[in-house]
Amino acid sequence: MIFYGTKGTHLKSDKVSGVKCNHCEQQTSHTISIFGRYFYIYWIPIFPLGKKGVSECNHCKVTYERKEMSEQLKLAHDNVKRTTKTPITHWIGSLVIGALIAFGIYSAKKHDKDVVSYINSPKVNDIIEYKSSEKGYSTLKITKVTADSVFVIANSMEIKRKSKLYKIDKEVNYNAERYGISLLEYQQAFDDKKFLEVDR
Repeated sequence: MIFYGTKGTHLKSDKVSGVKCNHCEQQTSHTISIFGRYFYIYWIPIFPLGKKGVSECNHCKVTYERKEMSEQLKLAHDNVKRTTKTPITHWIGSLVIGALIAFGIYSAKKHDKDVVSYINSPKVNDIIEYKSSEKGYSTLKITKVTADSVFVIANSMEIKRKSKLYKIDKEVNYNAERYGISLLEYQQAFDDKKFLEVDR
């Protein structure tokens, strides 16, 4: 279950003097309070939904929303609201989500760049992911690299989902039979999508 909703917090209060109250008709001071509302998920603020203000007569304690205020009080209210900044905490969820997305994009681009480097310069213990059958995926492990060849041993297991290959990437699953392919064939296998990924 996802918990979400809206919530308000007090942002600022200012006193204004010499304003006539519509209720008690006294020329007195009023306290104008500004509240900010935000949308949250699991109680984490995601983004602000605006600001709203009320005034309270300090003589009779009657409160007014903006639409009920006198013109003089509306002007004072609007001035306080205009100078009240929305706190950064009301954006915290959006900032975190944005940072995670940016990090994900950066990581993906860096990984793609690393994979190109791994393909061009294979090393012992690199793990090659490939589609082993119509319904499964498996891995190869590089055991030796020479100037023009790459030697690998095959994983004896396969799994249905590529994202779960880490579950079968275990030393006991690699057989002892080693075979070699030329470095050009190795690199071409990635271009032809016979090899899908390489992890180091």
